[in-house]
Amino acid sequence: MVVVVIIGLLAAMGLPALRRVTLRSKASAVQNDLRTFSTAFITFNLQNGHWPANGDPREIPAEIGNALTNNFTLKSPIGGYYKWNYDVSADGITAKAAIVIQSDTGNPVSDDEELRLLIDRQMDDGILDAGNIQVGSTGSLVYIIER
Repeated sequence: MVVVVIIGLLAAMGLPALRRVTLRSKASAVQNDLRTFSTAFITFNLQNGHWPANGDPREIPAEIGNALTNNFTLKSPIGGYYKWNYDVSADGITAKAAIVIQSDTGNPVSDDEELRLLIDRQMDDGILDAGNIQVGSTGSLVYIIER
C-alpha cells in the first residue's frame, strides 16, 4: 500500500511538468506555422503588390500556389484549421490581412487560456485583446499581418 501511495505521489508531481511541456510544444508548433505561412503571404505581397484573395478554411489561395506548404490545409496543433483572410473581418477583428485558426465541425480550437496566452507571449505582447494575436468573437485565434 505504501508503494502504491508513493507511486501515486510521484505521478501527481509529474503531471504539471508534463502539461507545461505539452503547452510549450503546441505553442511553438503554432508559432512556427504562423511565421512560415505569414512569410509566404508577405513575400507574395511584396512580389505582386497585393495580397492574395480571401480564402476558405483548409484552402491554399490559388494565387499563392506552391509558395505555401500543405500544412496550411491540415489541422492546427491547437485544433481547428488555418484560413487566409484578406479585406474581410477576421472573426470580428478588423484586419486587412490575417491568418485565422478557426473551429470546424468536430475540430474545435482549444479554449485553453494558458495555451493562448503562451502563444501570444511568444509572438506578440501577451495581451489577447490587443496586438497582432487576438481571440475572435467565436473563439478563433487571429494572427494579424496587416491592419
